[in-house]
Parts: sequence; C-alpha cells; structure tokens
Amino acid sequence: MFIEEIEQLKTITRFNRTLDERFENSAEHSWQAALASIIFQKYYPKKLDMGKVMLMLLIHDLGEIHAGDTWVFDANQKIHSHDKELKSLEQTLSLLPSDQHLNIKRIWLEFEKGDSNEARYARVIDALIPLINHLSVSEPNYNPDNIPAQLVLEKKNFIKEESEELWKLVQELVKLSVEKGLYLQN
Repeated sequence: MFIEEIEQLKTITRFNRTLDERFENSAEHSWQAALASIIFQKYYPKKLDMGKVMLMLLIHDLGEIHAGDTWVFDANQKIHSHDKELKSLEQTLSLLPSDQHLNIKRIWLEFEKGDSNEARYARVIDALIPLINHLSVSEPNYNPDNIPAQLVLEKKNFIKEESEELWKLVQELVKLSVEKGLYLQN
C-alpha cells in the first residue's frame, strides 16, 4: 500500500539537526518546506499556484525512500542522485493507480527540472529552509566539514535569479552563520 510505503520517508535521515539535537528526517523537511512556502510567497515576484507549490514540496523527496538523501555538498554523489531518486520514485509510485502514478511523477519531474514558476519557487524554498535550520539549531562553531561561506552562496546562487528579496535573506543567513562559526569566512 502506498501510504505504508511513504511511512519510510520518516526514516530517511538528512544532514540538518533538530532542536532536540537529532538529525531531521526527509518527511519533516518536506512538511516544513511546504509550510514555509506560504510564509515566503510574498517575496516571490511571480504569480503562483500555491496548491501546486505545496504538493511539489510534499512529494519532492519521495525519491529518497529507496535512494536516501544526498548531501548538497557531496559533488560526487550529486552527479547520480537524480537517476537514483527517479528509480526509487518509480518503485514507490508503482503502488498507485497509473493515473496517480503518472501525475505525481510529472509534478516531481517538473520540480526537478524547474520547469515552471511553481517549480522554481519550490526549489528556492527547498534550498532556503536548511540555511534557516542550520543557523537556528547548530551550536556555535559547528562546521565539521570546514564548509566555506562562498561555497554555500554558490550552491544557493540560483535564488538570486528568482527573487531579489529571498536572495538578500540568503546572504543575511550566510553572514550570520559565518559570525556564529558555522561557515568559514571567505
């Protein structure tokens, strides 16, 4: 059953922590991103179908059920993550009737490719939430991988093209994170 299958998303560990110092799971991230999309919508300059945005954010990590989460800073694994997640998604969606399978897959692919305003906005939110999380939850000077601020800005640079206001927020979050010792100074 599909609902039993997606229960597994709660077991996929991500690289960000929670306030109780455990690692968050992909289901928690998806829920938080969907809710945050409503809050940040006013800073996105294009018209959006928010129902579609929220659906994208709720399903965007379903491909991790059998593939796991790929850390944004793991360049080697990132190369193959889309294909692994698509294969995993197909396995999960195979439990649905074909019309639902095809609809969810279409929306997932739209998100992955950034093929609409909704997909690009959802991708912005997906990239923004971990920055907020890391700043608010991490202990001072927690940077075990010595990640430089410049690398974080490079990974998030696509946000600049989507929303000037949200890009300013990214820059402020990175600045505050540097001050807290979470990223290396450029």
